[in-house]
Amino acid sequence: MEILHQHQQSQNSKGSPKCDIWDGLVSKRFTGTRNIHTPPFMSIPGALAFSIYVDWFNAHGKSTRLASIGPIMLICLNLPPSERLKPENVYVAGIIPGPKEPTSLQLNYLLMPLIKELKELWQGYHFSPTSTGPSGSFICVAILTAIADVVAMRKLTGFISHSGNHFCNFCTIHKAQIEEIGPQFHYTRSYQNHKSTIAKWLRATPQQRQAIFSEYGVRYSILEDLPYWDATRMVNLDIMHNLILGILKDHATFKLCIPESKSKIYLRSHRKSNDTNSSDSDSMTSNSSLDKITLREARSLRRDAAKIINEPLPLLPNAHPSHGTSI
Repeated sequence: MEILHQHQQSQNSKGSPKCDIWDGLVSKRFTGTRNIHTPPFMSIPGALAFSIYVDWFNAHGKSTRLASIGPIMLICLNLPPSERLKPENVYVAGIIPGPKEPTSLQLNYLLMPLIKELKELWQGYHFSPTSTGPSGSFICVAILTAIADVVAMRKLTGFISHSGNHFCNFCTIHKAQIEEIGPQFHYTRSYQNHKSTIAKWLRATPQQRQAIFSEYGVRYSILEDLPYWDATRMVNLDIMHNLILGILKDHATFKLCIPESKSKIYLRSHRKSNDTNSSDSDSMTSNSSLDKITLREARSLRRDAAKIINEPLPLLPNAHPSHGTSI
């Protein structure tokens, strides 16, 4: 518990770069109620904040055989970032069996035992006295955020898929206006409207529920049973899919013009060189003679990318400067 308190005391550093979930206002100001006079949750002695993570993967790796299974994991956010994802600190609350991913309704049933325990822990739990704690200890637990990729996130939190009309879980923009920029094209989702839509969905017939889901892009999730849950502010895309496989990958592929096959070869070679401590080699090689990228090839890729970046952008088809078309 000592490491939890040490990190909690070091969270309130003003002016520091935003590099942790505790640097965000939602986390800092979370009270678990709609009363602005309630003190922040993390100011309560014994308060523990967790994130919930759900995802699926093929149990057979990259084999053509498919068996999709998925873990349900809780990560303690009181721990320092360097400690949170260590295997010994991650709580695996359950494993979703395959061979197929569950539907949203099935996922609600699978999460039901966990949500029941979390509701009890939100009320607080007092541990019996021990030799190191004669008066016992008190804890209070809250799920501060749900983290997943886009597909799992929508199933977990009750939002429509990214191909739906109202695909965004933060605002109400319509798919037909996806290329429009500006507040006049969308409104931020509000807690009150979201809860109202969920209540309407619960009262509706199966046919009406589908219509509500298509119109508003939300439906009931068992996370809504948590008294403090706010799906409009407590849902996050995980960093691997958002940055590493998203923004950074697109930047490398389309801006630096590094072919995906080359980057995969480099990663395999770099991983092997780290394992064998053979960093003195003039080239980065793998077991196959074809899986090779030399330093000369790497420099050539960088030069080609620099040329493309410095060149003026081409005109769109059927466009001419005299027509006032620009990019």
